[in-house]
Amino acid sequence: MKSFCSVLEQNGCYAGLYISRSPLQNYISPSVAQRYAVWVAEYGPCCNYNGNYGIWQHSSTGSVPGVNGNCDLDYAYIDYAAVINKKQPITRKNPDELAAEVLDGQWGNGTDRQQRLTAAGYDYAVVQEKVNRLLNRKSVDQIAREVIRGSWGNGNERINRLKQAGYDPTQIQKRVNQLL
Repeated sequence: MKSFCSVLEQNGCYAGLYISRSPLQNYISPSVAQRYAVWVAEYGPCCNYNGNYGIWQHSSTGSVPGVNGNCDLDYAYIDYAAVINKKQPITRKNPDELAAEVLDGQWGNGTDRQQRLTAAGYDYAVVQEKVNRLLNRKSVDQIAREVIRGSWGNGNERINRLKQAGYDPTQIQKRVNQLL
């Protein structure tokens, strides 16, 4: 991957990786993932890749007016056209990192936040949605009690539902065990 992207850059092209999350985590070194633009393909309600990425392909079964059949759907967090035209290196942060920075007060508030995130090439709506989720997040104790009541299902169903909601199933199960 590194050699291929290097050849692309030597020939004046902007290089990046389009790759599914699992191979990205298991086969691509962190230094390569940090060096090039990353477009993660992982279908579902959230991207579980913990590194930085600029585009997330979240579906292959979307619909677009005027197009027959299924379409890939993506969220772009970085305006790559602007980056390429300016020929500037970029620092990529995933929406979770940005949401944490917003909560730490690093991006301002209200329209100031929106303008700053947009100017930096990020999708304000996606970042704000992550912030809102974090602010409305239930505690481990609350979720553990819901698990005990049967609200989250059992086995792999529970694990998958907890992951999709952004919770750590191992941490939740540990608390369930403590409560029982």
